[in-house]
Amino acid sequence: MRIELRGGEKFNGSPLKIVTHMKGSTMFSDVKTIREYVDMVLRNAKMVENVELTIKGDTDEELARSLVSELIERGLAKEV
Repeated sequence: MRIELRGGEKFNGSPLKIVTHMKGSTMFSDVKTIREYVDMVLRNAKMVENVELTIKGDTDEELARSLVSELIERGLAKEV
């Protein structure tokens, strides 16, 4: 899978690999886990984009799959 965020950044791989790369490119160094990163994305989407994302999952893989799916569905990213 390959996605492009609205800002132009491109990421490819499995959803977990994509989210891990997204997390690694963030300027917030205190974000250590996938869950913390997903929570940060949820807050920022609500504050900056006025979009509420619905993320479900217990494992990193489930959270990543849900996040990537929601970003695409809500128009914050597209599959390329």
